Amino acid sequence: MHKDPLFWRDNITNFEENDFQILRVLLTILDTSSDPRALAVACFDLSQFIQYHPAGRVIVTDLKAKERVMKLMNHENTEVTKSALLCIQRLFLGAKYTSFLQA
Repeated sequence: MHKDPLFWRDNITNFEENDFQILRVLLTILDTSSDPRALAVACFDLSQFIQYHPAGRVIVTDLKAKERVMKLMNHENTEVTKSALLCIQRLFLGAKYTSFLQA
């Protein structure tokens, strides 16, 4: 996982390439993977996108990610649950109010 805020600030616009293909790949991982690590990383990366992209919340909502992530909030793996919860918190609250949330 990329946890360094500098990485996200420097690379956030790369997520826009090819009609947000990177986000679509993350959503495909949420739909198809059973690997807890892959699921946790995908949720975390979505939450970081929401945090650092000016329109992240709107874009992730438009891609219908909420339902996919919500299903993972009851996952048996605690890291998946933690990352899913962080993602949903940022999705509901937006970047302005979630800067205090710890990853």
